[in-house]
Amino acid sequence: MKEWFSLRTVRKKMLMLSKLAGVALIFSYVLSTGLPVSEDTSFLIWLGFVFLLIIGIDLFMGRFITKPIDKLNASAKRMAGLDFSTPCNLVSTDEFGELSASLNTMAENLQQALARLEGANTQLEKDVEKERLLLAERKELVDSLSHEMKTPFALQKDTFKNRRTAALLRLKTGSQPRPPVFSCFR
Repeated sequence: MKEWFSLRTVRKKMLMLSKLAGVALIFSYVLSTGLPVSEDTSFLIWLGFVFLLIIGIDLFMGRFITKPIDKLNASAKRMAGLDFSTPCNLVSTDEFGELSASLNTMAENLQQALARLEGANTQLEKDVEKERLLLAERKELVDSLSHEMKTPFALQKDTFKNRRTAALLRLKTGSQPRPPVFSCFR
């Protein structure tokens, strides 16, 4: 029962304010028409009261609606810019207070998630660098092996060319082949 009459929510505050404003308007009209003044003066008094009532409602709305929304908006903009250093410092028991607490919880969760992502990114960069080094070592090994495999073929090809050139010279000159000095060069 107590919850029904509490002004815990913004909606209940606005409903109560509109009802009070309506009662104040009716009451002020009855009072202003009952004054021992002319009708025009009575209307001007009532119009002045309506003007003061409107200013009072604006101040009330500014205090309970506009100011909290501005604070929430500023906090949300900071968080959108990934600045989680300052929490939303709106303390209230209504929906704005709940939204502020939710924004702070979201900021903490996002900050933790960003920290985990940065750690994972750092590890991934290390792993990529390690793979890059392994690929460079593999390429170097393949290049070495390729060179080593080409070298005996090149030597054999050069040896074959040299023997063929020597044989052609012997044929032209009619000389006999010289015996090799070492048996490993045959």
